[in-house]
Amino acid sequence: MSDAEEVELKLQLGLADIATLLADPIFADHDPVSRDQLSVYFDTETQALKAAGLSLRIRTSAGKRIQTIKTESNAAASLFARGEWERALESDTPVLDDAAPALAETLTDRTAESLAPAFTVEINRTTVVHQNGTGRIELVADRGRAVVGDKAAPISELELELLDGSREALFDLAQHLASLVPVRLGVQTKSERGYALLAGKRSRSVKAEPIALSRGGDTASLFERVAGSCIRQFRLNEDNLLSSRSPASLHQARVGLRRLRSALSTFEDMLAGPDLDRFQSDFRSLAGTLGKVRDVDVMIEKIDHEQALERLHAARTQRYDTVEQTLNSDAVRGLMLDFVEWLSIGGWRKRDDTIELREAPARETAAEMLDQLRRKIKRRGKHLAKLNEHERHRVRIVGKKLRYTAEFFADLYPGKKAVHRREAFLEAIEDLQTALGHLNDLASGRALLEELGIADADAILAASKKSDRKHLLADAEHAHHDLIGMKRFWR
Repeated sequence: MSDAEEVELKLQLGLADIATLLADPIFADHDPVSRDQLSVYFDTETQALKAAGLSLRIRTSAGKRIQTIKTESNAAASLFARGEWERALESDTPVLDDAAPALAETLTDRTAESLAPAFTVEINRTTVVHQNGTGRIELVADRGRAVVGDKAAPISELELELLDGSREALFDLAQHLASLVPVRLGVQTKSERGYALLAGKRSRSVKAEPIALSRGGDTASLFERVAGSCIRQFRLNEDNLLSSRSPASLHQARVGLRRLRSALSTFEDMLAGPDLDRFQSDFRSLAGTLGKVRDVDVMIEKIDHEQALERLHAARTQRYDTVEQTLNSDAVRGLMLDFVEWLSIGGWRKRDDTIELREAPARETAAEMLDQLRRKIKRRGKHLAKLNEHERHRVRIVGKKLRYTAEFFADLYPGKKAVHRREAFLEAIEDLQTALGHLNDLASGRALLEELGIADADAILAASKKSDRKHLLADAEHAHHDLIGMKRFWR
């Protein structure tokens, strides 16, 4: 049985673009091998393996059966660095022993008895091997589907697995592929696609997921995990948005970008440089494009005025067209690939002047960041009800950063007391953000209606839901007072 770490970059593309690549020298000149594969994924009745971040499959191809166990990725979004255990089998029944420690720790004798097929993945796989600069890379084109009963989800992707050498070679090859056909970062494994199909979660918006962190890790690893989580949230919702124009998916894609921009700002001392400036600027611009649509969606939900709604729906269609064009541009697809490359092997990881920041214990860095943001919101929110719109907006921005940062670092502070304090802390921030958000909607809504040439903006907004400014200010001030009075879950 083999035991190794798999380092893999996944790219998503259309079936026609795979056909183009298969005819290109990138495949055709490297003795491609094509095979059909049938993979059966197993889990218990309670999905114990999924809950533990494991997958167990038996893959049949060319008359051979291989059992593979994989652990959840510990690296950035789209760059999967995972533990992997393989063994040849003689039958279609999994072999459970101590050879894969993670599996032995997860399955008891009782749960092992309920292990059964959960879903299948049918793939036609074409493989070539590239010697690319300083690395040897297996390049794989997969076309097929995940299947659960009579339901199926298409799979069309490239996998670049580093067999030996440097990760730079992996990204060099990925950038070359991106110059040939349109590709996007792939952030889902095939097992995740199968589980999503099993749960009926296709084409739904995806909220921020909990981030598994190492309590003994360093600050560089902490940032990598946080940023990877943000990119994953954006990409999952980007796919849903492009297929459905769902307001919820657009909102969550925008949240993913906001969380990422917050992380870049929070870790700025460790990351400072021209690359950081470029990513902050590009992500700000992309978030702004999505924000123009979100402003319309929010206003449509708030008002009940026939003429205004007619104009808003027309603006919504136009602005969604702009979002779709932007997301399908080479610039945005390239931005995501460039960012993950920088996150994985960028210059910020090698600078001598920030080595102490990178190697600082994650828990200490997280506590300092949370303290700093708490002090800032305490200072900015003083006498909140008397602040002007610009000053309240500044409170709202730092409140978002504090909320996202508290969520980022949650896993570093376990235990019942810390969890209880964190839940209360986040609830107070949410109350503050809700009140400030409604106040901001009144201000931005007025500007939007005027921009669209809709008369009587103030009257329309006065009749909308959550329009009592005095009541909202009182709610915000009360929530701010509660927040500052709470015990810190990180101390």
